[in-house]
Formats: sequence, C-alpha cells, structure tokens
Amino acid sequence: MIKKLLIFCLFIWSPVQGGPWVDVGDIGLRHDIQILSDAGLITGPVTSWPLSWGSIQSDLANSVELSDFEAAALSRVRRAAGIATRDEIIELHSRVSVAENPIELRSFANTPREDQEIEVGAAWTGKRFAFRAQGTWVDDPLDTKEWRADGSYAGFALGNWMLAASMQDRWWGPGWQGSMILSNNARPIPSLTLERNSTLPYESKWLSWIGPWDFTFLLGRLNDTDSVEDGNFMGMRFNFKPFDSLEIGLSRTAQFCGTEIIRDPETGSEEGKQSRPCSLSTFWKLLKGQDNAGENVNSSNEPGNQLAGYDLRWSGSLFSQPLAFYTHWIGEDANALLPTQMAGQFGLENWGQLGNLGSYRVFFEWADTECDFDFYRGNGGTPNCTYNNNPIFKDGYRYRGRSIAHTFDNDSSIFSLGGILIDHNDAVWSLKANAGNLNYDDRGQRTPEQVRNTVAKEKTKYRELAVSYTQTIGFGKIGLGAGYDAREIVRTGVNNNEFRLYLEWTVTNFN
Repeated sequence: MIKKLLIFCLFIWSPVQGGPWVDVGDIGLRHDIQILSDAGLITGPVTSWPLSWGSIQSDLANSVELSDFEAAALSRVRRAAGIATRDEIIELHSRVSVAENPIELRSFANTPREDQEIEVGAAWTGKRFAFRAQGTWVDDPLDTKEWRADGSYAGFALGNWMLAASMQDRWWGPGWQGSMILSNNARPIPSLTLERNSTLPYESKWLSWIGPWDFTFLLGRLNDTDSVEDGNFMGMRFNFKPFDSLEIGLSRTAQFCGTEIIRDPETGSEEGKQSRPCSLSTFWKLLKGQDNAGENVNSSNEPGNQLAGYDLRWSGSLFSQPLAFYTHWIGEDANALLPTQMAGQFGLENWGQLGNLGSYRVFFEWADTECDFDFYRGNGGTPNCTYNNNPIFKDGYRYRGRSIAHTFDNDSSIFSLGGILIDHNDAVWSLKANAGNLNYDDRGQRTPEQVRNTVAKEKTKYRELAVSYTQTIGFGKIGLGAGYDAREIVRTGVNNNEFRLYLEWTVTNFN
C-alpha cells in the first residue's frame, strides 16, 4: 500500500528540494513562525511538528505589510532558514546539559530529560537526501537507556513528499503546554514516515476550498513495554487552512500487532505469551475502525488500541488586539467511525509588541484528560479511560514510561498560563504557571496496582512555576531554566515540593 502511494507521488508531483525540518522544542522560533502565519505571510498549516522548511522558506519571499515586531520575526525566521537549508554542507553540533530535578511535566519546549546529558551529531542536506546522525549519553535515565539516537533521521525526497526513517520528536496540535494525541513528552518512537514537503493547495476546483494542506503518516515500533513485545505504532494527521484565519487538524493513532505478555492479575508474574494478529487485513480492520472486541471483531482478532480526534485554531482580533482561540478533542473509542469518550483542551492566545522590550505571546490553556470530562457531559466523566482504554496494551498509551500524548497523563485537569518574550537582543524569555489536579480519580487509593498514570499515583494537587532564558552568544547558545514544583496528595495531605534547575550549552559550526 505504501509502495503504491510512493509511486503515485513520483508521477503526480514535480520534484522539489527535500530540505530538513523545523524541530519540536524551540519556543522562540515557533512563536515567530506563528506570528508570520497570523500575519498572512506563511500560508501553510503550522500545527504539525516537525515542520518542513521547504514549505516555510517558499513563503518567506511573499510580500505583505508587516508591523515592526512582525518584520523582526521575519528577519529571525529567515536567518534560521538560511542556516538550516544550506546545501551539501556538513553541520556539526554538540550539546551539554546539567539539571537538578529535570522538568518532569514537559511542554513544547525541549528541556533536558535527565540530570546530565552529552550530545553530539552531524547533519547534511542535499538536493534529494537529508540525514542527521545524533548520539546522546544521559546519566541515570528513567528508562535505563544511557545511550540514545534521539533526533536522528535519514530522508529521501520523492516529488513533493519526504520518505524518512526518523527518531524525531513530534507535536500534533495547537497547544503550548500539551498535545492531546502526540507530543514530545515521551522519547521519540523510531518510525518510518511519509510527509509533504510543500503545503500548496489543490488546483482542482472541487478541492481548492481546502486551502493549503499537510499530511503525515508514520509507522513506528514500540519497544520495552511490560504488556506487549514488538508492538507497532501508527499515526496519521491531515491539517489544512480553508481560510487564512482558520487551521483544522484531523489526527489518528493506533497501537497494534506484537506479542501480548500474559501476566497473573494478582502477582504480575509472566504466565505466557500470545501473538496478536498482524497482517494487511488486520491493518485494514484497524483503518476501518473494526477494533472493538465484542462489537465488530472477536477478542482474538482485536487489532489493538486507537485514538482519534480533531483540533482547530482560529485567529482574529478583539478590541484591536490580536487574539486566537484553539481547541483539541481526542476520543478513546469510536462509534460509526466517529471518535467518542472525548477528552479536551482549550486555549486563548494574545501576541504583539511589548513597548521597547520586544515581541510577546501570552497563552491561557486548560486540558482535561478524563473521558467524557465533566465540562463536556455535565454529569461526571469516565475515569481510567483516556490513554488506558485497551485490554491488550495494558501499559496504555505510553512509551518508555511516559505518556505519548499529554504530559499530565490520564484523569488530570490543569490550567496553564504562559508567556514568551523575545527581546531586541533576540534572547527568548518564557514564564509558565500550572495549577490543578493530577489523576483526580480515586482508584489509586483503592487499587494502586492498577494505576498507570506516570506522574501521580492518586489524586494530587499540583502547582508549578517555571522560567527559562535562551540566548545565542559568541560561541553557541546557552539555555537556563528554573522552577518550583509543589504537589500535595489529597488523601494523606503529604507534600512533595521541589526546586528545578537546568543549564545547557549548544554549539554548531555555524554559531
């Protein structure tokens, strides 16, 4: 099926240069790209990360009227694009970071995961081929893997598509604190990916109304889980802009195949193994939504677990102030091919010029990760469902001990207030405050062995304040972050408060 799609792309789309991607994690660059998108300069979708530099760079030559802070954003993005898309030059880079209590509940920002990290890498981009080989050593890792190749990729351009083997972080959706379906919270899943280089709209009069569009397909391998060996991960995302002010995203992911490990429900000891169905017909059933045992397939042929949903971001103005509203809805089940048992996220953004200081962005975001959460249904939701709703993948929607989607994991309701400032020296400042409840279901008090939430084993009041600073200096880039994390277990009143601090230094042969 994928082979036929690639051949089709070769014949339909004309060749373009397959440049590298804009990686997840640089909040200053994301802020600038979003400014240019809202100004109408960047025309394509910008909520499926990593983004293709090829699509963005072609838009940077557009002519639109810009304010001073928008023009400053354009200058920074052009500079970043010029460095990232140089042809046939080997880029070497290194990064060193040290942290005291690394930030556990990650946002879009690519903060250190472990106490100490040393990273080296090399990247090269040609007319059709691009690669990055990257190795990282970490101290005392959560998943016991001291050596990692995270961030590596090898891609080949096929017309307007890029086929790649990738270990890149991904972020699907408009949120800044979290994504409801795929984020950089867990380490990247090794995957084969197929995605568009340019987001140009259809020329057909029947489809041109979709506007600029993007599509990503990935097929990955889930390793080192307690419930399934060699399981697979599938992801698809289609996002488009029917209007300059509106971006819509449709996402779907699945866990399937592999060998199920049968364990004693009381002791947890391994009792045996059972191979799950894994064929083209299994995959076809998965795509059609025939994956619910007892409803449309028997338990022995159940493919796996799926999530699906939609997100949108609308930008406009209110009282002459730029304003954007976004929301992200993900369902843990399906009925008549439509997602059900929904969890949701809502956000507001404002941005502009802050006096003589520079350009700013403020966002207010709320996420509730309980199925059919109370605000949605009005009569209480369904606990222990989101990221848990499958009897085969008993670890849930998680990889290497972390949620693949929202960092708060299941049954959490958190409000986030954040701000970003890029000053006239191009230093990036950020401030973030989180408050709410983690894992607010009480199963942790009754049956703690059944709790799979990775950040709180029972209902926990959560407060966090974090600040970060990033600046390019004469020799590389430095990043500094600090925070205070306060937690109180509701049942016992026990407090667990920690200060967090990190320092990192990144050097490339262009800085």
